[in-house]
Amino acid sequence: MSSPPTRFAPMLAAPVGSLPEQLDGWTIEPKWDGVRVVAEVSARGARLWTRNGNDKAPQFPEIADALSALAREHGPFVLDGEIIALDGSGRAQRFQALQGRVHAESDDTRARHAKSTRTALVAFDLLVADGRSLTALPWSERRKALEALIPARRTGAVRRGESVRCGSAAARKLFDRARAEGWEGVLLKRVDAPYQAGRRTPDWRKVKLEREQEFVIGGFTAPTQGAARDHLGALLVGYYDAHGRLRYAGKVGTGYTAAMLALLARKLAPLRQGASPFVDAPRSSIGKTTWVKPVLVAQVRYNEVTDAGILRQPSFLGLRDDKAARDVRLESTESASGAIANGLRCAS
Repeated sequence: MSSPPTRFAPMLAAPVGSLPEQLDGWTIEPKWDGVRVVAEVSARGARLWTRNGNDKAPQFPEIADALSALAREHGPFVLDGEIIALDGSGRAQRFQALQGRVHAESDDTRARHAKSTRTALVAFDLLVADGRSLTALPWSERRKALEALIPARRTGAVRRGESVRCGSAAARKLFDRARAEGWEGVLLKRVDAPYQAGRRTPDWRKVKLEREQEFVIGGFTAPTQGAARDHLGALLVGYYDAHGRLRYAGKVGTGYTAAMLALLARKLAPLRQGASPFVDAPRSSIGKTTWVKPVLVAQVRYNEVTDAGILRQPSFLGLRDDKAARDVRLESTESASGAIANGLRCAS
């Protein structure tokens, strides 16, 4: 499948180490826990491009149809957003809830998961409107255009994401909701910043409230004798360093459903290889691990990262097919409590 045009590659947020001293010119938004897409939309249809060039429209036809209906009314457009799963009351769920929709391996299975897992596209930026590029405009102008395209509503397959100015009472309330509802994090965006397609820039900053990120799968162990599971015991995962070397980050042995274990077994079987893909795999793993080509990406939650770069108490959340393994880096390991404390300055 071909990759999307470079000008439609999503703008990326920098992991926050410390926040700006002055946040008067910033806005704050939820960090959605789903699949990031750039939607190219016309009256004839929609393409939902992921970062690695996959089109998600066949997996989420209800979203593609709703976007096309908007284009028939307003003309063609390109927007940036996140596909999320919804619970019975229409509230956003975590990334794990999308796994059935994303990894369905037949039309019947896909249709069954579509009925059981509702989804929506939360739009948070508008890049092209009626054939005119908006990327050079400041965020504040793009936001006005987005608000004209998508009305404020909490239902429907296409929704406009929340955004409130730092320093306001609404920012305080948003942070309170983030903690109470267990959000993955929040995003801070400069209101005068243009949209820099394909670039990671400090004009957008992500504040994580939980330790969770992608890791590359480089091997797996067999189930321990007597274990109440099939296929594998733990995944060995890692991340690429600044020199392009795959660094070992530990074993992930919890968080799997029986269906996910079976899916992992099918996907890992053709990737087996004789040598470790890690530059620093522990000697204790030799002879006990089945190594695989490092192309699959796992979402993992963990308690902390040791000084040696090893995950403590990691738990598997799901497989990602929207991000390339070579793009996986170790993100900021700043503590969740520290991130919240720093972030609350935005609402002071």
